[in-house]
Amino acid sequence: MSTAYSHNRTDGLQSSPGSSREENLRGLATSLRKRLADARGQALSEFALVLPILLLVLFGILEFGLALNTDNDETHLANMVARYAIINENPGGTESLQNWAKKQGDSNFITSGGKICISFPEGEVVGKPVAVEATTTINWIPVLKLKKEGKPLVSSTLRGKADMRLETPPSRYKAGCST
Repeated sequence: MSTAYSHNRTDGLQSSPGSSREENLRGLATSLRKRLADARGQALSEFALVLPILLLVLFGILEFGLALNTDNDETHLANMVARYAIINENPGGTESLQNWAKKQGDSNFITSGGKICISFPEGEVVGKPVAVEATTTINWIPVLKLKKEGKPLVSSTLRGKADMRLETPPSRYKAGCST
C-alpha cells in the first residue's frame, strides 16, 4: 500500500490526500514560527537604526575638530600681529596692520567676518602691554542653516588673544579693529 504525497510547496506545507484542515493550520503555524525565528536580514535592519546616530556623532567630532583648529589659528594670528606691533612693523605696507592680518586668517575667519583688534591697555608707552585679539563666529550646524533674526541659531564666538610688551612706540599702525 503506497501513499502519494504532493510536492507542491507554495504554502510551505506537504499535504496528503487524507490530511485534515487542522494539520494544515498546524503546519502553517510551524512554518510561520520558523520564518519569524530566522535571523537573516536582522543585521541590516539594526545597522539602519544605528547609522543615523553614528553619522551624527561623526559629524559632531568633525565640527568640534574644525572649531579647535579655528581657535588655534586665531591664537596664532593674534601672536603674529602682536609680534609685528611690539617692534612697530607693518608688513601690509599702506593698508592697516589689522586689515593685513585679517587677510592672513583661514577661510572660516575671512568668510565669517573675523576681526583683529589692537589696543594699548596702559597707553602707547615702551614697556607697557600691547593687546591683540582675533575674534570670529562659527556655526555649529552649517548644513541646516538655522537662523533666528538673521543670525545663526547655534553659533559660538571664538577669541584668540595675545599680550606682549611694547619695544618701540607705534608709528606705522594705530590702535583699533579691522574693517
